[in-house]
Amino acid sequence: MTAITIFNGRFCDARPVAERVAEITGYHLVDDQEIIADAARLSGLNRAFFTGMFSAEAGVFGMSGPDRHRVVSWLRHAMARKLANDKNLVFWGYTALLAPRDCGNILGVCLVNETNDRLWTACRDGEHTEPEARELMAAADRVCGEWVVGVTECNDPWSKTLYDMIVPVGALGVRQSAYLIVEQLANAVVRDSAAARARVQDFRLAAEVQAELARHGHDVAASARAGVLTLSLESHDATLRNGTRSLFEEVSEFKGVRGVEIGTGQRYNPNDVFLRATLVRPCRDAAAVEDTECPSASAEDIALAEAIREQFPYDAWGVSVFVKDGFVSLTVNDHGKLLDRMARRVCDLAMTIDGVSGVEFGIGREYHQGAACARIRRKRCLAALADDRRKFVPTLSPRLRQGGEMGSFALYDGKSAFYTMDEHEPEVVVLDMPGADGADVLRRFKRDHPETEVLVLSGRGAEQDYEACMNLGAFACLKKPVNTAALSETIRAACEKSRSCSCP
Repeated sequence: MTAITIFNGRFCDARPVAERVAEITGYHLVDDQEIIADAARLSGLNRAFFTGMFSAEAGVFGMSGPDRHRVVSWLRHAMARKLANDKNLVFWGYTALLAPRDCGNILGVCLVNETNDRLWTACRDGEHTEPEARELMAAADRVCGEWVVGVTECNDPWSKTLYDMIVPVGALGVRQSAYLIVEQLANAVVRDSAAARARVQDFRLAAEVQAELARHGHDVAASARAGVLTLSLESHDATLRNGTRSLFEEVSEFKGVRGVEIGTGQRYNPNDVFLRATLVRPCRDAAAVEDTECPSASAEDIALAEAIREQFPYDAWGVSVFVKDGFVSLTVNDHGKLLDRMARRVCDLAMTIDGVSGVEFGIGREYHQGAACARIRRKRCLAALADDRRKFVPTLSPRLRQGGEMGSFALYDGKSAFYTMDEHEPEVVVLDMPGADGADVLRRFKRDHPETEVLVLSGRGAEQDYEACMNLGAFACLKKPVNTAALSETIRAACEKSRSCSCP
């Protein structure tokens, strides 16, 4: 089982590329709407609640932090289930970024264009004017930016650290871009294995746990290895909010309580970011209490406070209890004890899920200043998106350049190969020959890099093409569409020849 994930900017011809990739490979194309439908079914939430995440008008800009975390958790859960249960999928859309980056059977792709290419694509059919296209691009990029900041540790939606491949569709064209993606499946790194399948199952388990915890209002990050979970609370604000809500609900149900307020005391860690607030809610029998004659307030208040302290071990959690006229005031004094309380609650919930064999616990690195860090990351993201001068060339990740046991090779169209040769000297390069100048590219390449073996992909099928390429020093000439297994074996043979020639 292998999978391809495709993320893209707007006006990058992403749909025809994704559909072409699915057509060539025979893989099932899964778009955002299919993942959203599954997430809505699993969570019981309205489908529009998920769709709004990707709308500049009603999406991430208007959705609160807890709601956003809950939506993302269920989307991740839906994707993980599909990835674990189905075979040979192409995920296309925003949800493509939810796939695990450390899984060897998933190829991560980003389709993007330079600004002028995007504008040309937007206006070519007369559907948009250039001012309209610029406005739509800016709005879509803002959504991409919010999304990437929310679900990754990166500030740039087009960063090469997020993908195995970055493909500028405007420079290569739809057909060539699709072939470029499909050909990477021949890479020995992108392959199905027992380790990759186990990693997918760990991803599924962690996503399920995170979604169930989000259902209970917990902002928790989850990862798994062999059934052992690692959970981390990601936000101090969320932890304090959930912890006080738990206290609030427990005390509100206590007999004789007319209302509850909660705050933080002077001993509470001042380095933690929290807007102090009072939560007040009448208990269920408040009206009945109002109709009865109020006995001695002092005696009842003392008795009620003692009963609450006896029923709930608040001293152990660093919480003070004070009662006046049936209204309970709770003061959280110790962040460490509150954190321990929430950790126990979260871990207990996680252990109820099938497949969990153990739980480890911690806090995220942005736990104490999450809101401030998020603001900084968003500003950096907007700065990156605003750069109209940005240039994109075909890019492969280090793991694809290394090619596993097959050695390092690059896979681009002819002219684009020269972009990376100054930085990397691969053992094998696969050159596509889409135009009449293909022979000139091959001649120049072998002249500048004689020790690199070259595999040529030719779509015209003429015998003279094969002879011309071999005479110019190509290791092999393969006809498109190329069989990935045959390409893999040919690359392996070329690597062995390159290594033997380089040995003293």
